[in-house]
Amino acid sequence: MKIPLFALSTLASIAILCGTVFGQKKNPVPACSQTTFAAFKVLPKLEYECPEEGTESDDKILKLPQRRTAIADLVKELAEFNNAGWWQASVDDLNACGIHGSAGELTDDEKQRWKNGDFSLILFGNHEMRLALLDDPCYQTGFAGSNAFLLYRKDGKVFVSQVLNGYYSRVDNSVGIDFAKLNGQQIIEVSTANSMPPSMVYYYFAIDPVTNKAVPKKIFKAGNKFTNQIYSDMLLADPKDAGLPANATELKVIVKGRLAPSFSAYDENEHGRIEASGRKFHRVIYHWNGRFYSPR
Repeated sequence: MKIPLFALSTLASIAILCGTVFGQKKNPVPACSQTTFAAFKVLPKLEYECPEEGTESDDKILKLPQRRTAIADLVKELAEFNNAGWWQASVDDLNACGIHGSAGELTDDEKQRWKNGDFSLILFGNHEMRLALLDDPCYQTGFAGSNAFLLYRKDGKVFVSQVLNGYYSRVDNSVGIDFAKLNGQQIIEVSTANSMPPSMVYYYFAIDPVTNKAVPKKIFKAGNKFTNQIYSDMLLADPKDAGLPANATELKVIVKGRLAPSFSAYDENEHGRIEASGRKFHRVIYHWNGRFYSPR
């Protein structure tokens, strides 16, 4: 994989950040129990014929008819993941079964690699909703090109929605999921991060009560429009070291299962008043008014 031409120390900082926010570092080392291994099932692969001409970075790949057909078939396969044991098992334990390949504790080497965040995790979520991150065989393969599908289990059935299409990043384990309650409705946050520039993009969804599929939850006001996406450059530093409040972390939208009253986003700007990691930033604070977030 190509390393972009900026300081390796910056890339390392991003990797540490993503390992803490998105990856497995914050979790204890799991094990693959006999019960979990009995329920374990390998996630299906996206397979289609790659074009002979062009490059893997060509966005035209995303619109190929054979790719669309393959994704539709993949959605049907994921909908068959309705085994109660699979849903009762934790995603960490299921990931451990995928890593270890059999029931039992991880080997010493596997445990160390888990702690270091060396494994690329592909399953996230809880006992009701799960995010499956599956490789794309033709698009951005040099930067872990992938597609994310939300699995929602209700009344013994599984409903599948594609929430990331052709996502890629120079950072390992850069995808995460979180949840919040808003007036009885479940809000789903899909978080992503990249390294060039060091930045984050978060996406928000809700479950349509009629179709049981994920639909964009447009809770951010951008000018005269509303969107379900929010962007921030990375500080690559502790907010306190930049003279900011401790809770001024980038895109801390969900706190303890609820939408935060306000959160911070950053825009790298040579005229910014905030200095961190040798760069200058402009801080934007978003406030919740009961219906949506707007910047002030």
